[in-house]
Amino acid sequence: MALVVRTGPQEYECREGVLKTLTEKLKARTIHQVILVHGTASWQKALPYLTPLLESGIEVKQVEFAGECTYEEVERLSSIAEQFEADAIIGVGGGKIMDAVKYAAAKTAGVESILVPTLASNCAPWTPLSVMYSADGVCLGFDMHTKQVGLLVVEPALLLDSPVNYFIAGIADTLAKWYETDKILSQPEHQTNAFLLMARSAALNCKVNISQYGRQAVKAIESQTLTTAFVQVCETIISISGLVGGFGDSYARTTIGHAVHDKITVFPETHSFLHGEKVAYGILVQLAVEEKWTEVDELLAFYDELHLPKSLMDLGLNYLTIEQIAAFSTEVAADKNLLESAYVVSNQAIQEAISALETYVRHTIK
Repeated sequence: MALVVRTGPQEYECREGVLKTLTEKLKARTIHQVILVHGTASWQKALPYLTPLLESGIEVKQVEFAGECTYEEVERLSSIAEQFEADAIIGVGGGKIMDAVKYAAAKTAGVESILVPTLASNCAPWTPLSVMYSADGVCLGFDMHTKQVGLLVVEPALLLDSPVNYFIAGIADTLAKWYETDKILSQPEHQTNAFLLMARSAALNCKVNISQYGRQAVKAIESQTLTTAFVQVCETIISISGLVGGFGDSYARTTIGHAVHDKITVFPETHSFLHGEKVAYGILVQLAVEEKWTEVDELLAFYDELHLPKSLMDLGLNYLTIEQIAAFSTEVAADKNLLESAYVVSNQAIQEAISALETYVRHTIK
């Protein structure tokens, strides 16, 4: 069994007020020059928390993120880091900024990645991989890195001050971990490997935490009330979900749910939907392939509460012809990550599942 374990950041801390210690943490690592990559709206939210760093004496060069995690953007950030002779690249923002910063730091000698997420929308801050896109938003797959994140600091109050739809997308992406890994990790040959058992345990933890505390956490962000449930769900989205692939490698990283996400981005209509929202639909397709309609029912009720997409119609793709769905299904079935996970499925099975799901959802809607 070829299993490479990549557990997570070298150091992780999540607590209210943690960013007040960021300068101290950088100096402890002899980091004196950094480039700081940020977005626009999220940067305005984060700036008050990072003022102590900007006034600390550590030399900071601010760089605005280009918008997509492309190979060109990674090269640009790496080149700026080299020219500035940076000791670290700090990423402040959402998942695509996290992924671009991780990649740029991993390919630049002597440079660490320091991540400050402004959203709890996926496990990008945790994992040593980057999901890559074209400049026009089509997903190209993901690349693994040989370096882990150097430091991940999470300020719950900053995450609370973020759009609720991103948080709901994070909940959906994290819930997917269980459905995507259980079929593979429950196989008898995987029950004797300690790390695969850890991966399955983390995946189950994702499902349990989201099921028990997800609704409470959404209410907390809607009311802007920092609660224990909110923090627990944030840590589950960012950290525990990252441990699933970290411990399980290709056996626990992706099956149909994420393969559907990756391939469905070819349709421009889906670009307005967040990563977790498209994964949410992909999980329903997977459960339809597996004919687990009872579990589909459970998720449909949960999705209705959180306004997650349940069908092609919800994604603005109800115009797709049988031929287009067949071509899309072929792409999903041939996804290299799907094949590496040993989840064998035919394009015909996916096509039939998509059709069956459309009919089922339509007849289930009250």
